[in-house]
Order: sequence, then C-alpha cells, then structure tokens
Amino acid sequence: MSVLTIGDKRLGAALLDMGLLDDEELQMALERHREVGGSLADVIVEMGLLSERRIAQAIEEAFGIPLVDLAEMEIPPKVLSLVPAEKAQSLGAIPFALDEESGVLRVAFLNPLDTLTLEEVEDLTGLVVEPYQTTRSAFQYALARSYPELGLPVPPPPKGASPEEVRLGEYLVQKGLLDPKTLEEALVEQERTGDLLGRILVRKGLPEEALYRALAEKEGLEFLRSTEGLNPEPKALALLLRSDALRYQAVPVRIGLDGKVEVVLADPRHRQAVEALLGRPARFFLTLPKEWEGLFQRSYPEKGRLGETLVQEGKLSRQALREALEIQEKMGKAKPLGEILVELGLVSPQDVEEALEMQRKGGGRLEDTLIRSGKLTPEKLAQTLATQYGLPYVDPRETPPDPAAHLYLDERLARKYTVFPHHLEGRSLVVLMRDPKNVFAIDDLTLALKAKGLSLSPAVATEENIVRLIERYYGKQELGELAKEFARSTPQEELPTQELDETAAQKLVKQVIKEAYLQEASDIHVEPRPEDVLIRIRVDGALREYTTLPKSALNAVISVIKIMGGLNIAEKRIPQDGRVRFKEGGIDLDLRLSTLPTVYGEKAVMRLLRKASEIPEIEQLGFAPGVFERFQEVISKPYGIFLITGPTGSGKSFTTFSILKRIATPDKNTQTIEDPVEYEIPGINQTQVNPQAGLTFARALRAFLRQDPDIIMVGEIRDSETAKIATEAALTGHLVIATLHTNDAAQAITRLDEMGVEPFNISAALIGVLSQRLVRRVCEHCKVEVPPDPEALRRLGLKEEDLKGAKLYKGTGCERCGGTGYKGRYAIHELLVVDDEIRHAIVQGKSATEIKELARRKGMRTLREDGIYKALQGITTLEEVMARTIE
Repeated sequence: MSVLTIGDKRLGAALLDMGLLDDEELQMALERHREVGGSLADVIVEMGLLSERRIAQAIEEAFGIPLVDLAEMEIPPKVLSLVPAEKAQSLGAIPFALDEESGVLRVAFLNPLDTLTLEEVEDLTGLVVEPYQTTRSAFQYALARSYPELGLPVPPPPKGASPEEVRLGEYLVQKGLLDPKTLEEALVEQERTGDLLGRILVRKGLPEEALYRALAEKEGLEFLRSTEGLNPEPKALALLLRSDALRYQAVPVRIGLDGKVEVVLADPRHRQAVEALLGRPARFFLTLPKEWEGLFQRSYPEKGRLGETLVQEGKLSRQALREALEIQEKMGKAKPLGEILVELGLVSPQDVEEALEMQRKGGGRLEDTLIRSGKLTPEKLAQTLATQYGLPYVDPRETPPDPAAHLYLDERLARKYTVFPHHLEGRSLVVLMRDPKNVFAIDDLTLALKAKGLSLSPAVATEENIVRLIERYYGKQELGELAKEFARSTPQEELPTQELDETAAQKLVKQVIKEAYLQEASDIHVEPRPEDVLIRIRVDGALREYTTLPKSALNAVISVIKIMGGLNIAEKRIPQDGRVRFKEGGIDLDLRLSTLPTVYGEKAVMRLLRKASEIPEIEQLGFAPGVFERFQEVISKPYGIFLITGPTGSGKSFTTFSILKRIATPDKNTQTIEDPVEYEIPGINQTQVNPQAGLTFARALRAFLRQDPDIIMVGEIRDSETAKIATEAALTGHLVIATLHTNDAAQAITRLDEMGVEPFNISAALIGVLSQRLVRRVCEHCKVEVPPDPEALRRLGLKEEDLKGAKLYKGTGCERCGGTGYKGRYAIHELLVVDDEIRHAIVQGKSATEIKELARRKGMRTLREDGIYKALQGITTLEEVMARTIE
C-alpha cells in the first residue's frame, strides 16, 4: 500500500480547489495511488483525468512554481556538471541556470512539491536552489540530450497535442462526428491549457460514447457498450495482478480457443505493456471508463494480497505467483495456522507442537499460547493471520490512517471488537482487526456500515496498534480546552478525593498520560516554575516540551497524581513514591510516581512502565554479529556473576529481563530483588525492597540463599554488603545477574574492589560484564544519505578511508519523528568476557584501563567502536555516538 507524500496531498487539494478534478475523480485517483504507487500526478495522467501540462499549469497557479520548457533550452555544461547524470535521473531534477552573483541555482523538478528532493539537491551542490517544474516528456527529452553518458535514446521534442490526438481529431471529422472548426478550437484550447483533447471535445458537446466508439474503430478494436454481463474466468484474471490491471486499466476476461487472452481496456495506449505482462497474445476490447471501473471492482474484489505485495517488492516473480495460485486453487481450503507459521519460517515444528500441548492443557488459542511462550511476536502473528486469510497487513506507524475515516464507525463498536477504520477505498471502508476470524465482529460491522452505504474491507493489525489508534482518534480531547476549563474552575489548594474526580485537573492528568502513551514516551515531568507549570515528556531519551499550565494549576494537578498513587496529599515537605495501574479506554499500563519539593512547589514525575509482554527476546537487543554469540555463551553458564552496567536510562532493566526471559525456565527457581518491581513476570519469584520494614538488598539476598535458588537477579548493587553477598552467592553455585552504575565494563571490576570484594573472589566469581547505552535511531521515514562530517571524523579518530564505502544517514525531520530526525532507540554494547588471562590480571590488581586494553586485544569492541559500527550500518549517526560515549 503506497503512502501519499506531503507534496501529493498538497497537489490533490489544489486540483480539487481549482475545480480541475471533482471529489469522485480525486477519490478514484487516491485509491489507485494506494495500490500502484508512484506520484499522484503520474496516476492522474495515466487515468486520463488531466494532462501533465495541465497539472504543471495548476501547480504554477496554486504554488507559484514556474513551468519551464527544458526542450527549448541550451543548458551550459558548467551548470549541468553541478548535478551528476545518475543523480539527475534518480532525483528527477535537472539544473538549467546559475546566478553566480547570488549563488542561486535554478533547477527543473519532475515533482516540484517534494521538499526532500530539493534539500538533497542543495546538499549535493552546496547552493541555494530555486525550484522550477517541467513535464515528464520535456524532462526525458532534456535528460537524454543533456546527459549523453546515460546512453538514453533521445525522444522527439514534445510539442502541443500528440500525433495520436491529432489523428483522432481528424478521424472524428472524417466520420462526421465533429466539424473542422470545433476541432481547431479544441486544439487551440489544448495548446493554451495543456488539457487532454478528448476531455475538451466532450466538454464541447461530443458524446463520450461516440468518442470511444471512434477511438475503438480507429485502433481496430471492438467496442463494448456495457460490461454488465461479463463474468471473467479466474484463470484469465490470474494472468494479471490487481495492481497491474489498475495501472493499465485492463481486465483479462477469458482465454479464447486460439489461446489468445481477451482483455477489456479503458485506454488503448497500454496494449503493448499489458500483452508483455500477460506473456501471450491478446485480443483487446475498448469500453467506457465507468463501465471498465465496474468490471474491475467485480473482478478484483480483494486488495493488498500477499502475493501481489511480494511481486511488487521484487521478492517473487509473476510466473511463480501464478503457479502458487494454481496450487492453492487445487487445494480448495486454507491451511491450518500452525502449518503456515512453519512454512513461513516464523516458528519451528517443535515450537508449534509445544504450544499445542500447552493449549491442550490450559485452553485458549494457539496464537496466544505462542505469544505467551515467547515463540511468536504480535507483529508476526498479525502478518501470519493476514497471509492465512488473504488479507492485507497494515502497520499504522508505516501507513497512517485517514484522519476522517473514524467518523464512519461508532466508537462503541470500535472498542467492543478492538477494530479501527483505516481509510475508504471507493465505497468500501478498510477496517483494521486483531482477529479477522471473529464472525460476530464481521456481522456487526457489516450491518453498521451497510446503513451508511458502505461495505466492509477487513485488514489485519496488532492489538497494540489498534488500541493506540482508538485512543488517539476516539479518545482525543484538546489539551487547550482542558487548560481553559481548568483555569475557569479555579481549584483550591486541597480538595477531597470525591470532588477531584470530575474536575478539569483530573481530566487534564488523564489526557497527558494518554498522549504520553500514544507518543511512546517513557516519562512525564510536571515542573513548577516562577510564573507557570511546565509539562514535558521524554521521548527516545530526550525531553520535549508538551504544554504549559497556569501557576494556579499546580496544587490540583499534584493532588490528582498523589491520589492516583495512594500518596499523602497533605504532605508537601518530603519526597513521596508510589505506583498505580492506569486503565482508561483501551489503555492499560503501570505508572511509577515520584514527587519532590522544590523552591517553586512540588515537582512530579510519572514513569510509564512497559508491560512484561513487551520485553524482547535477546536476539532483538541489537547485538552486533560476533558479540551476540559470546553474550549467549556467558549467560548460558550455570553459575557465576554477570554484571550489566550503565547510567540511568541506558536500558539495563530491559536487558536484564530479556536474559531472564531466556534462561529462567520452568525447571529453575528464579528469585529477584528489585527497587521497585517494574515488570511482573509469571513464573519468577519477585521481591521488592522495603527499607522502612528493614528489607534491604543485602537482607533479601541472605534470605534467597535459604530458598534453594538457581538464578538470582539483583536490581542494583549499591553497597559493599550487597556486593559481597552477591559474589558469595555466585561462588556457591548460583547464577547471579546484577546491575551496577559504571561508565564502562572494566570499571565494574574496580568498583567491586572498592566495595570491599576481594580481588581473588572477583576473579573466581565474575563471568562477564556488559556495559551499554541507548542511542537514537535515524528515522526510517525521512532518512537521507549524508557525507561524513570532517569534524565528527576527527573527534572520533576516523579517516574517510576507514569508512570503506559505508553510507552515513541522518533524518531531515518529519511528522513521524516530531521533526527530530530520530525515531526509537537502539543499544550499543561493550561486552567483557572474563577468561583465564583477565582473571590473572584481576588477581594482580591491574587497573581498569589495563584490563580494558587487555580485553580489546582479545577482541572486545568498546562502546564507541560499537556505536561507530552501528552508525556505519545506517542505524544511528556519528553525532549521536559522540554524545552518548566517552573514550
């Protein structure tokens, strides 16, 4: 499914506003664009709605970007050399003039509304670019003529009406359907407006049917007045993909006795392309566009099928797909889910058997059992269900929904069945479902949409993504309105719980939590300032300003937060901590609350805790090849202490629980001591520190040793007593996993020494140290290749030849990443594996620097080196690596 660019959206809106397309025509073009891709302008031209020259004139009128005729220009070689031939071809951009005094380069673009392409040309040339536009025919002529090194054939220069259009006009005159004067007027109008000759003639009174009959006669085709009685054969339809049929306005209806495929067209220009795709001779028929549209909708009712997607992505040939469809047709029924999972390589047959056994014992669906056991991710499940039922799989983060689509479906039904309307395709509403097998949901949705004149088109998405969409679109309440309502309510400093429940402060806090959840934030900060209250949220490790509130809002907002966490609303002098489970609509998450007195009032922080089900497998932690194999070897050892180090917010807890998820099997007794318990993991015995009651890390560890444990997890080693007991536990045959705050892996050894653990005990107990940081990922939706920054290379100690042809990327900023150029985070690692040589160095009392150098000689990659490796993989940037590491 293709996504509209910002430029496409602007163009569609302009054509609609100018009356060049009506609403129905634009919707048809948008629907076709979703399936065939390309630019919206190309789709409109291919559909015969407008000519490329008319679209160019509309862009000039609406956006002030001049149209230039490249075919009439002699471009100086010096100007052409500013953009290499391959770049000019790939970007659809040809420079034609340079104002050396001002440093402005004039460039003709195929898609002048694409700001990313313009920025890339500016980065490439180092000049300020002034955008112009050109038609595709003029661009292809100028490209072949100006860049002979490309070896492209030079087409004839474009001028006025095409020869085919002129011949059609003359043919209409010969048939007596048109008088010469009307034809001359139409040709003059076309020269002036760039519109299609056929559309001009229809506007001047020529019946559309007469036009198409004449076109069929001229091209030697049979004309079909109606397609109503046509019932295409499945074998014929299988010869042409739905997307190809849509692109070329062609439907194969049957295979004749002579072996020729009979094809119904709405545009005879594409006959050669269609015949090539069919791979056999064809007999063509011409019909009216509306008749063809009806035939197409009846013939290809399913959208976004897996096979077609694989063909479009180049992962499957058309011939292989045809053979697979023939096999599927012979099978006559869908395969079981487990069999498809195995065939797709998502799980092994043994995994399915184990899950089926668990299902037989505990009930429930196979797919739920696989997810709980960690064998299958929700994304893979959704993709598999889509494959099994021949439905499209949609990731709303990649393909955002139409903002108006949710208005077609009642909120009650969306929440009841966990479904969300994604977009309209004609009169069919594409609805995202977590379970396409739910017949009750299908029946109720079909009935509800039928009352609005719409049909249901199911698609598959993960439950989490659907819930986010429901909350974002149905649960939306403008924060500005809430702030105004709150200001009007003038809350008092302290209010009883029952009075606070329905206040604006209560609504406001709920809305902020919802928005933080939807933006995948990790923390919410409510910060008092001298004149107002600032609310910030932390996304991808960076705080972003979210909103400000009047100073009078502080006490009521803090009171609401305290009540949620069961804290004392009257106590403002000391810090307080709490925890709450927040459930609102489809959102269900845990929050860790903390309040702190400051000079301007109480500050509150709410940490959004991710669910235990979201903890990744160790394969998803981002280890580089080679490092991952050594990591697996370390955590699979039966005893010893494994340390995970890094500052707050470096992902230590997530890595720790990913390890436990892998090694804490049902045949082992696993104990954890945490402060606080962040993720509740079934099958693991978790204990929370309670200093007021005397339950410290050290005391809990002593108790654990009397509980016959196999694996012990220590949330954090903070003092010498905890460090000594954890080391002793590792020496007495237990596997201990603990976190520690150090800057790198080698410093963990000296930190244990400073805490009073004897070096010979450290050397005997320690099996490895993992130091990690989180770096921001380059946004996949706006990433562009960039040249290496010489200053960054200097600071990292790199030379350009060290890059070995690798490509560096940065994000330019888009709606998906909030303009930051980054979306999500990725771990970089430093894994120190303790072997005999390093044990000897520990006993000798070597410094952290000496141990680090020894480990590097044995193959350890430092944090900075791992970060550079991942920047060269296009995952992050060199600037981000510098910001997160110190060497």
